[in-house]
Amino acid sequence: MSSPQQKRPKKSSPTYFTSIVSISLILLVLGLIGTFFIQSARLTQSVKENMAVQLVLKETLNESDRLQYAKQLEAEIFVKDLEQVSKEDAAELMKEDLGEDFIETIGYNPLPDAIILHLNAAYSNNDSLAWIKEGILATKNVVAVNYDEKLADNISKFSSKVLIGMLVFLALLLLISFVVIDNTIKLSMFSQRFIIRSMQLVGAKRWFITKPFVFRAIFNGVLSALIAALLLLLGIFLFEKYIIDLNIFNNYLYFAFVTLSLIAIGIVIPLISTYFAVRKYLRMKLDDLY
Repeated sequence: MSSPQQKRPKKSSPTYFTSIVSISLILLVLGLIGTFFIQSARLTQSVKENMAVQLVLKETLNESDRLQYAKQLEAEIFVKDLEQVSKEDAAELMKEDLGEDFIETIGYNPLPDAIILHLNAAYSNNDSLAWIKEGILATKNVVAVNYDEKLADNISKFSSKVLIGMLVFLALLLLISFVVIDNTIKLSMFSQRFIIRSMQLVGAKRWFITKPFVFRAIFNGVLSALIAALLLLLGIFLFEKYIIDLNIFNNYLYFAFVTLSLIAIGIVIPLISTYFAVRKYLRMKLDDLY
């Protein structure tokens, strides 16, 4: 039983090398698509959170009441951040836009005090905005809630289409990757079929025969995923350095998530393919191996 095991590394190394390279390239493509998916989701979230909702405050509110109301709003679950804009600040901004002092022309400042809200992405849709608007107006501190309904609707529709499209594409790519990796493993295991039969002929149990191939599949999968992750990181670094800086991995949790996903895929698919390939050759007749 020791003789077949001693011969296996010498014969199987080139096959395993080819398998590792093939799986690494497939995982690299998956990593690129996953990175693009994450980046698209982040950009969509950023657009949603940058949409402004203007609250026009009642003129009867004094400064203390405005500050207290702003603190109440900050505590709301739907608020990401807010900005208080006094009528004086609004007048200065309008003077800059118009290029003249309109207050001197009309004799008074018609602009109200306001609060600009930026909502959490989950609440930047028309249904949530309508509910938020109703609740804010019920406080009697606000005379109007202004936001671009058409923009909110377009952002929601666009983000939904992008999400569905990316999920479908990712699922299709995963299926293709499974088929390609499965065929790669089967070709690799085809070269091991006589070693498997030799181990079976000397009385080795099925799990004893299967175990080293399964462990090797796990090792190769992890190695392939790490190679793919390093190539992905290098590619993104060069892209951002020499082409355009997209700040793709300014949060390393995203890269950790992509890497762990690649490791999981790199383990699961080869593990399943290897297990069933070994079981297949264990059941085959000797004549069928040729």
